[in-house]
Amino acid sequence: MKIIAAIIGMGIGQKHLDAIDNYKKSFVKIICEKNDKKIKSLKKKYPDKIITKNENVIFKDPSINLVSIASYDNFHYSQVIKSLKFNKNIIVEKPMCLKFDQLIEIHKILKKKKNIKMISNLVLRVNSLFKEFKKRIDKKNIFYVEADYVWGRKKKLFEWRSKVKDYSLILGAGIHIIDLVMWILGSRPISVTTFSNKKSTIKSKFKKNSLYVMLFEFPSKVLVKITANGAAVHNHFHEMKIFSKNETLVHSNLGTYSYKGEKLNKIYKSYPDKKNRKKLIQNFIDNLINPKVKNFISHQEQFDLMSACFYAEKSAMLNKKIKIKYL
Repeated sequence: MKIIAAIIGMGIGQKHLDAIDNYKKSFVKIICEKNDKKIKSLKKKYPDKIITKNENVIFKDPSINLVSIASYDNFHYSQVIKSLKFNKNIIVEKPMCLKFDQLIEIHKILKKKKNIKMISNLVLRVNSLFKEFKKRIDKKNIFYVEADYVWGRKKKLFEWRSKVKDYSLILGAGIHIIDLVMWILGSRPISVTTFSNKKSTIKSKFKKNSLYVMLFEFPSKVLVKITANGAAVHNHFHEMKIFSKNETLVHSNLGTYSYKGEKLNKIYKSYPDKKNRKKLIQNFIDNLINPKVKNFISHQEQFDLMSACFYAEKSAMLNKKIKIKYL
């Protein structure tokens, strides 16, 4: 099978193109971009590709069998639906949509499209450090996890994110950490209590909550605290502590360590490990070419993750603990 792809959005979409173009039997045929300055530059850089402002050029081209969606969050849903309608496989930046009813619709259509595959670009799953954490933990003895998505680039909140009505820091940032914890623990949370505020951004263009603290209860009463912190004066970072009966794993700016009793051992694994991020997309392409290759993330895992995120948002709105209902 030959992969003929199209990219929508050439911000983070550049990373998608780098992962797809000329990888095995893959070729990017069409690039869709709205920004005129970028279009001019792209035409010079990629003379062998179709550069367009009209996304429908992609959907009406029967040769395209993979659409990589890297547009702003508020366009993801409609572009996923179009991709499904025209029987295109999908790579979509997180989140795949911004409303729960949209998630239900995507889920319903994808179930009917047996030959179509979709993956969200949840790159922390291919980070060598977090793969090491998953490999060495003793799931049965874990009792508490702390994980923080520290945005560290506050100015980004004041750009397009401040203009998107339903933009969510949980869906746009915290989702990475929620997915990471669900993947490492190999289970999904039962309930969630969410606290939030906009204290540090209320006088800015960004009027939405810029801090979320989520308390998840997982099976066997494992407790997990996850934060999505968009307002911190800090470097961009994914901090994590995993507490189990016999060992504690810690990843922070001060280093990455394993504690066993009073013994402290440094863990030597790459972070942020950006060179490996393209592996998630390339694994998806491997699976499209050869279905025997296992995907790093299944459809069900993606819908479970989105459900957990939407219920975390709902808990913040209702200001109470709620049970998570999955599709």
